[in-house]
Amino acid sequence: MFFSHLPDGLGGRRVAGWSLVVEALGQALLWVAPNAELALLGATLTGAGFSLIFPSMGVDAVRRVPAASRALAIASFSAFLDLAVGLSAPLAGLIVGLGGYPAVFLAGGLGCIAGVLLLIGRDSPPREG
Repeated sequence: MFFSHLPDGLGGRRVAGWSLVVEALGQALLWVAPNAELALLGATLTGAGFSLIFPSMGVDAVRRVPAASRALAIASFSAFLDLAVGLSAPLAGLIVGLGGYPAVFLAGGLGCIAGVLLLIGRDSPPREG
């Protein structure tokens, strides 16, 4: 609601990268939170970071295809996001079974860092004007 204009203005990759950093910080706080207040801060950072991932990456997905294919691009992008979110719940359950609840937040934070690393050094999509 507050930062929805950023992907269009700054570029999807840049906003997605910073959003992943914010989300990773939130996951790290949840991993080590000694009290409810820090856990709430961690959950807030996680949610704030996650909220801009979809629109940020969607901007780049749409910019990479011709105008006639944009609906297909966003539909495919949405389907793969749904698949990733759907598969993450059973994976999180497996991680909890192996390492307890804190391990899920460690894994989430590491996943965010992996996402940042995937974004670094990649060519930005062409900007359409």
